Amino acid sequence: MITTIFFDIYGTLIDILTDESDISSYETMSKWLEYKYLYLTAEQLKWFYREEFDRRLGTEEMRSRAEANIFKNIINEYESRVSDHRELYPDADVREVFKSIIRKFTTRTPEELEHISTDLSHLFRATSRRRMFIYPTVKPALDDLEKKYRLGIISNAQEAFTMPELALYDLARYFETIVLSSQVGVKKPNSRIFARGLSNLKVKPEEAVFVGNDLMADIMGASSLGMKTIYILQKSNRPVSQSKGFTPDAVISNVNLFEVLTIVDTWNSGTSK
Repeated sequence: MITTIFFDIYGTLIDILTDESDISSYETMSKWLEYKYLYLTAEQLKWFYREEFDRRLGTEEMRSRAEANIFKNIINEYESRVSDHRELYPDADVREVFKSIIRKFTTRTPEELEHISTDLSHLFRATSRRRMFIYPTVKPALDDLEKKYRLGIISNAQEAFTMPELALYDLARYFETIVLSSQVGVKKPNSRIFARGLSNLKVKPEEAVFVGNDLMADIMGASSLGMKTIYILQKSNRPVSQSKGFTPDAVISNVNLFEVLTIVDTWNSGTSK
């Protein structure tokens, strides 16, 4: 019996487009930091930001290569990373990245560091965001779903960005647990982030469904733990034929989340017979 439904956020509940490579975002942050007596050019800030993330996660080239080879060499890749004490699909907290940059140039109290890094994270998100809106069916569908099922979020996302964005659309109230990759230190499809969500609600994988728009991160990740999966198919997404062996249990087109209730109810009626 399915009791719990977990959702991804971006591309599933909220549509968003950002551009973290645009130098104008770093120019704004550079000017803002002057009022904190920190003097970095936009180019320097951009370089340190990328450098700090690469130091924590590995270079973009290394991450892309690991993703490309994940199906071909998944066992060897996993064993080599375990022996090196490295995680598959690591993530880092953007606030910690900004703290590291600030510490290179000044000494601040922990409280000051916390405030500056959080404010800088919000400023970065605001200036790099190009588009954001909630899909029309999300809140009405969640109103129906929460009457029958426990709801949670498991998402590759930054806490500093995402919690204010969920609050903007009054979405957090629907979910008993919100698990983000920046909190756990790994991204989907790493099983550890899914396990955290299941553990938080004390449910077994077979009692849960995952709804998401990424075949590898969402469908492969959740399926590997034994969760049922619902794939949100949009024009920009990979077709199911490219799922490389991880086929979703159901597919929804155009983010019509009303279909989630119908699908899960049908699965439960089938198991109860």
